[in-house]
Amino acid sequence: MKLGILGTGMIVREFLPWLTGADSPFTVQCICSTQRSAEAAGELCEQYGIPQHTTNYFELLQDVDVVYLAVPNNQHARYAKVAIEAGKHVIVEKPMAINALQAEELANLARRRKVFLFEAMTTQYLENYNKIRELLPRVGKVKLVQCNFSQYSSRYDAFCAGETPVSFDPARAGGALMDLNVYNISYIVGLFGEPNQVHYTANIERGIDTSGILTMEYNSFRAVSIAAKDCGAPARYVIQGTKGYILQKSTANWCGGVTFHPNEGKEEHYNLNGVRPRQAAEFHAFAHAIEGGDQELCSRMLDTSVAVSKVLTVARRSAGLKF
Repeated sequence: MKLGILGTGMIVREFLPWLTGADSPFTVQCICSTQRSAEAAGELCEQYGIPQHTTNYFELLQDVDVVYLAVPNNQHARYAKVAIEAGKHVIVEKPMAINALQAEELANLARRRKVFLFEAMTTQYLENYNKIRELLPRVGKVKLVQCNFSQYSSRYDAFCAGETPVSFDPARAGGALMDLNVYNISYIVGLFGEPNQVHYTANIERGIDTSGILTMEYNSFRAVSIAAKDCGAPARYVIQGTKGYILQKSTANWCGGVTFHPNEGKEEHYNLNGVRPRQAAEFHAFAHAIEGGDQELCSRMLDTSVAVSKVLTVARRSAGLKF
């Protein structure tokens, strides 16, 4: 299948060496960029043997089967809708949309047009995440879940100096919640479903949350998600139950090694992701689903993405954040 990429950002540069290699399930046909990024896009095409470069999105859509959207958060829904209307399958970077209404509209449109729409949420497809799902019954009745994804952003100093980088721009749906905590939310919602209540308390500077604490209430347990772009901390993911706990010491987007600590017996260690780039599992899953017509997988993942969007929407409202 021919894949077209809209955007030339950091994530694209991270996965292109693998996606254009022998193990890739896609043929990267074209990169579409803005006029400002045209030179950089041309260099990427030359470096990785990608046949086409364009600055016209409609031209991109004519020549590919699948579109990967790597644009600022506030543009996800706009470009996804155009691609779906054109009958193209879509992979959109997280978050799928800036609010629940947009996410639901995209999901419904994709279902009506009978095309595949996936959110590029690496966590959901990694082998270690599947192992956590397998281990969950062994922790007993879940009581507490805690997640921490905090890193001092390379753009925070510029933000403090008065600039407005994309990842700190309220107009482009930036901030710690949408950039980092979305991974924590997807991690939890993917395992336990949509929570009953959501509350977000944030450190807000110039209208954007630079760090914050999200709490989610379920019937029998509570989950706490911390994310920060203005300070760093060790990644820590813990699922605590009456019979033991599951521990990860890596951020949700990498979903590294898993340790199960039973109340009785020896601890168990697992690391099943292998040495492939973190995006490899999701790209293979997307390609397999599209080629095999696996609507069940797509529908299940869409339900998760919409549920995450609902959490994000309520969280922003509770913290007084608007965009």
